[in-house]
Amino acid sequence: MPGVGAAPVPGTLRVQEAIPLTSSFSKRLYHLIALGALMTASCRSNDCQLGCPDAYYHAVATQVEYPQLECDPSAAQPGQAPPQTLRSEQPVTDWPMTLDEAIHIALSNSTVIRQTNLQTPLRSTLDSTIYDIALDQTDPRAGQQAALAAFDAQFATSMIFMRNERTFNNLFFGGGVAGLRENTGDFDMSISKRVATGGQVALRHSTFFDETNSPINRFHNTYDSYFEAELRQPLLQGAGIAFNRIAGPNATPGNYNGIMIARVNTDLRLAEFEAQVIDLLSEVERSYWQLYFTYRDLDAKIAARDAALQTWRVVNAKLETGAADREQEALARQQYHGAQALVENALSGTATSGLTVSTSGGVYTAERRLRRLLGLTASDGRRIRPADEPPIGEAVFDWDSAIADALTHRVELRSQKWTIKRREMELLAARNFERMRLDFIGQFRRRGFGDDLFGRVDEENGSSFGDLITSDLQEWQLGLQLSTPIGNRIGHTAVRHAELQLARERAIYQDRELEISDNLAAAFVEVDRAYTVSRTNFNRRVAARERLAAVRDKYEVGNVLLEFVLEAQRQATEADSEFYRSVVDYNVAIMNLHKA
Repeated sequence: MPGVGAAPVPGTLRVQEAIPLTSSFSKRLYHLIALGALMTASCRSNDCQLGCPDAYYHAVATQVEYPQLECDPSAAQPGQAPPQTLRSEQPVTDWPMTLDEAIHIALSNSTVIRQTNLQTPLRSTLDSTIYDIALDQTDPRAGQQAALAAFDAQFATSMIFMRNERTFNNLFFGGGVAGLRENTGDFDMSISKRVATGGQVALRHSTFFDETNSPINRFHNTYDSYFEAELRQPLLQGAGIAFNRIAGPNATPGNYNGIMIARVNTDLRLAEFEAQVIDLLSEVERSYWQLYFTYRDLDAKIAARDAALQTWRVVNAKLETGAADREQEALARQQYHGAQALVENALSGTATSGLTVSTSGGVYTAERRLRRLLGLTASDGRRIRPADEPPIGEAVFDWDSAIADALTHRVELRSQKWTIKRREMELLAARNFERMRLDFIGQFRRRGFGDDLFGRVDEENGSSFGDLITSDLQEWQLGLQLSTPIGNRIGHTAVRHAELQLARERAIYQDRELEISDNLAAAFVEVDRAYTVSRTNFNRRVAARERLAAVRDKYEVGNVLLEFVLEAQRQATEADSEFYRSVVDYNVAIMNLHKA
């Protein structure tokens, strides 16, 4: 340490000896030092926020980690073949598949119910699986087993030993000695159970051991034992089998989780699962007929391509003989290459096409979508080809029976009815909370006392258990216990809230009935439209083919221009495609009517 007047050591603070450490100057100096340290740390923190590199943050905190699972789920996935493209060279075999087979495969592979309207694979919180119902029933917070667990018998026991040593200044407080030494042991055992009426019954046993050096005690050590039976039964609030099955024994206003509420929640989830299965099967059938249409559309475009090729060859032959010019040859060649492009698009499609029947998705796109719904890999060396032909006969439905079935069996209405039933039960439970809390209490206890636990039953107080059986030390109590909030605002609020919820769900049910009837009416109209249009397109197809044959005959004798032949070929192709599209639309409309 430098002496007074010596040069200060670099990096240290020199304090004058004349000023004591407890002075106000010292306190102010400490405050300045703390303020400077705080400002320095703040500046460094701001500098880091402006881009100061942090080795831990960049090297550890933001490092991507991959979890090590006990069982790798990807190991169960089979190897996939490369997807089919226009220039694929690997051989592909056709897989004839009926609609029933497609539905069977979809149900067999649908551990996860696929939702085709979601395009992102990262949707785990929205996925519905076959495990959801079991998960709801085994939910330890709100499932059926959790609701029943509130009525399980509860067993509890404890054994505690303790040593006490104290010194007293007064012999009276020390039990006749100045230094008190005491050994104690406490054994308790009980079993209690909540009953369906809301009451609680309990059986208890307790033995207390006490050993002291007090000279004024009768015995050096004693055992105090008792058996006790207790009953507490609500008479107003919380009473009744119905309330406890609806709300549960530990319910509070607005929070009901009894076994009946839990069961209704399971029924609601079952209805939701059923609706998702219905949507899945509807999408499977829609995709099946979509794939059928893409094959028929491809056939029509191949026929148009072949016809354009034949026309090009005819024009090319006429060009060599001088009966046609180069403009006509180029026009025929253009028609052929345009038809070839349509064939390629009809075979491959695009990544976003094929979502509905009305779009022109290719075979590959429609097949991948159907494979996704069926739970199959995108490619396995086979190409699904629908083996069923869509029926083209007229299907006649009766409106009265259809609307009756819809209003009886639609899963949306059943789900809403279960919701209404839950609100009715919640209203019943809420009205229970308008009552006062009045409990009947009953308790009976039998005691035994002795200086030994089991032995010397022939002596007075020689055995605690013997005295428990033979003595007449009995205690009991009976009474009523009342408690209620003045005004009971929470109870009245809970009832009003339950009434409003019930009114809301009933209004939703009525609106849902109107929506279903409107949906069914739209399905009826669509069936009639699709059938009528399919007949019209059939007649259009026949006329287009007859016109093409007539124009081609006239062209061969030189009575019409080449442009009329090419236009007739294009319209004949469109007529073929539109006919098969309307047939598929008709079958999809029938499917939608059954669904409605």
